[in-house]
Amino acid sequence: MKHIKYITLFVTLAMAFVACDMQIEKATLSPQSGYKAPVLQSQGSVIINEDNSKVEAVTFNWSAASFGPAVQIEYSLYATANGQTALVGTSFTQSLSISKTDLNGLVANDLDVGVNNTANVDAYLMAKVYGTKLEGVSSNTISFDVTTFAADLRYLFLPGNYQGWDIGNAPQFWETDGGTNIYKILVDMEDGSDQYSYFKVTVARNWSDENWGYNFLTPSWYCPEQGDSNLSVDLTEGSIYVLTVNRGKMTIDKKGIEKVGIIGAFDESGWGTDLDMTYDAGENIWVSPAITFSSDLNFLIRFNENWDMKYGTDNEASQAVEGGVNLVEGGNDLLVPAQGTYVMKLHGNRTPYVLVVEKQ
Repeated sequence: MKHIKYITLFVTLAMAFVACDMQIEKATLSPQSGYKAPVLQSQGSVIINEDNSKVEAVTFNWSAASFGPAVQIEYSLYATANGQTALVGTSFTQSLSISKTDLNGLVANDLDVGVNNTANVDAYLMAKVYGTKLEGVSSNTISFDVTTFAADLRYLFLPGNYQGWDIGNAPQFWETDGGTNIYKILVDMEDGSDQYSYFKVTVARNWSDENWGYNFLTPSWYCPEQGDSNLSVDLTEGSIYVLTVNRGKMTIDKKGIEKVGIIGAFDESGWGTDLDMTYDAGENIWVSPAITFSSDLNFLIRFNENWDMKYGTDNEASQAVEGGVNLVEGGNDLLVPAQGTYVMKLHGNRTPYVLVVEKQ
């Protein structure tokens, strides 16, 4: 009995100590009015160009925030311009560095500044106690100029089940503009399976360099987990997609397309029916059937048989694809040069899309 009493007394004292300790911890957090906000230091003008973008970084510094006791504080740095706000990054210290390459992409794309432009950018911090739902505090706002530039276009690759996982011939897709960190491709991922078509994104046509599934790229849609961490699309929802990779944020988004077609007076109904363009994964192009133009030489590319998704021309030749013309959403009618039979080849791995007209 004596041992039981001692044990009971020990447990009671321990519980009382824990309860007391919990009350002390709770009591030591300052009330919100006593929180101390960080002070973000000023930042000089940032000029990004071809020479410095790959070797230099921009560092932001600030004084420490305080919430009373010694706690782990997470700082989130945001940038704003043109009514847009973007997260620059997070830190658990009193500084954050971002490469000029990534800053160029963030300002050019996320803040809608574009390339080869100078814009005034505001920046501020949000500080909060890490791992809690306590309301954080905001720093002062600083302003500085950022000059962006059009870097050389970079590219990624898209191996997957739809092309037999042939990494050596994985379709290539390009940045929307140099230095934006945004990559897009119009692709048909049909692989003949009942539901999921699996794929990854790679930086080269091999598996030894970086390759990303959902464990590295965060998808905006649900991908069922499996051993290889492959990304996937649900073929029951469609197989044609515009895939967008944000390499700065390491995210991937998709937009479903029901049909890629070509329309013109070559059809008996006279601009009434779209002819399907089919995706050739080996060549990474969309190809039309052979079309004979006998009188009216005009035509357009359309998605989903929808006039709000038509692609035409502003008569700008492509600098990326020999003999191609840049497509413009909502642009003027395209033209073949003369009567005859032609095959149209759409390069959907570039921004803007490029169309090549081949005489048969």
